[in-house]
Amino acid sequence: MSDQHPMILFVGHQEQGTQLLEAVEPLGWWVYQPQNANEALGMYVSYLPDVILMNADSAPDITEEVYYHLASVLAEPMIVIGGDEVWSDRVTHHLPAGADVSDVITCVAETTGAVVLTH
Repeated sequence: MSDQHPMILFVGHQEQGTQLLEAVEPLGWWVYQPQNANEALGMYVSYLPDVILMNADSAPDITEEVYYHLASVLAEPMIVIGGDEVWSDRVTHHLPAGADVSDVITCVAETTGAVVLTH
């Protein structure tokens, strides 16, 4: 794990992943953006990201499948963005639907211990 520069595996809509990447790239963080569940699982095994971030509202089927497989190997930490409260009991952190990018960055930083410098 990189305390200063976490690698994030993001499962969700491509535009959201791009927006997140643009926000964290200046911090030296990285965002892997798989297009389907198989890619997400392959990226998890290949890159061992520091945190798994999934948007259950924008990609519910993929999120469920990825969660099912990664939970079976006790993958952590997992952050889910979504309106369904069921996620609160299933993952490390649950953010509400429509969470702002700054809220996501704060949650990832707190979860991984990464430092966020603001100017």
